[in-house]
Amino acid sequence: MNFIKICILLAIGINSCEKAEVIAEELKTINYKPTQCSEPWDVSKYTDSGNLSREARFTSFLKDNGVTELVDFKNTKDGNIYCMACTCPSSDNFSFKVSAANYEKLKSIEPFKTVLK
Repeated sequence: MNFIKICILLAIGINSCEKAEVIAEELKTINYKPTQCSEPWDVSKYTDSGNLSREARFTSFLKDNGVTELVDFKNTKDGNIYCMACTCPSSDNFSFKVSAANYEKLKSIEPFKTVLK
């Protein structure tokens, strides 16, 4: 009886590994360098709701637009000095992975629809 249990556990383990690989292959990587303060998540709808970090405002904006389940979300700073106008690049570099379905949603919303093809 223990042999059967072990075989079942091995079969489940092998299948779950295969599914994890397929899911990882389906993810699309997004790298985005936002401006200083002229992004859709920099408007009062997101800035007036408390002292949220830019990352929190960014993820809230994406969720509001139907883009959920960001994988490996990171905001790294590049250390460069840019002009201080709202339309100038910031030192932020947002990177994350999304499913193919969420990637298609991203392609339909600004600022991503002009960046992603």
